[in-house]
Amino acid sequence: MKKISVLAMLAVVPMCAAFAGAGMKNHNMNNNMNNNMMKQNQPTYWSVTEVMALPDNAPVTMRGRITKDMGDNVYVFEDSSGTIMMEIDEEDWNGNTVRVNDVVTVYGNVDKNGNYVEIDVNSIEM
Repeated sequence: MKKISVLAMLAVVPMCAAFAGAGMKNHNMNNNMNNNMMKQNQPTYWSVTEVMALPDNAPVTMRGRITKDMGDNVYVFEDSSGTIMMEIDEEDWNGNTVRVNDVVTVYGNVDKNGNYVEIDVNSIEM
């Protein structure tokens, strides 16, 4: 009788380990999925240099400073890679009061006309 009990226990122990290992694997998979989702939710900022190579109408999110008002809703935007013109209509400011050299996040689309490239801004955040 003791031999049967020992054999039964020896058969059960590997099964418990297998279930525990499977649970740990799922836990790690869930952590990886959560980490990937967090990375996907973080905005990717395009640099001025990168934007120059994008196709017309490509959506972009950029982070930098508005350095000059050129008039007629055209502004100079600068990041660490360079400068680009942006068309920012009144409603795109979303009520924000931006001063020269304030750091902003800009959401818009690439607007290409021949070799001239600017950003048509949809909205700005501070």
